[in-house]
Amino acid sequence: MDQSDNFEQDQGPIDYYKESIRLYYYNIVLHSYLERVNQEKNEIKSKLQKFQVLEDQESDISLEDKRKRNRRSAVEIPRSHVCTISNCNKSYGSEGSLMQHMKIKHGMVVNQDKIGQVLDQFRFQYSSNSN
Repeated sequence: MDQSDNFEQDQGPIDYYKESIRLYYYNIVLHSYLERVNQEKNEIKSKLQKFQVLEDQESDISLEDKRKRNRRSAVEIPRSHVCTISNCNKSYGSEGSLMQHMKIKHGMVVNQDKIGQVLDQFRFQYSSNSN
């Protein structure tokens, strides 16, 4: 007895027609699966291309936004805001810088800045006009 006889005894004789139909069916299933995978692959490729185009457009825009700012040098800034503390001769170009100096160096927090003063003047004018 050779091995082919043992195989036929274990599983019976091979029906080549049924086996060919089974393999044909598996081939159809595999083919439809491959079509779905290829379709998904193509969708992913198209989305990736769209994303790359958008990314390139954004990078062009961001390069335009990232131009170097021409800032004034320290000597060009007029220092009109002077510290009011005695023996402190510091002066600053903006009110915010002066407020920061007073808070850090002198521990003082000024409650009213220019905006607050303007609002108070507006309120005073409005209340005196309404009376």
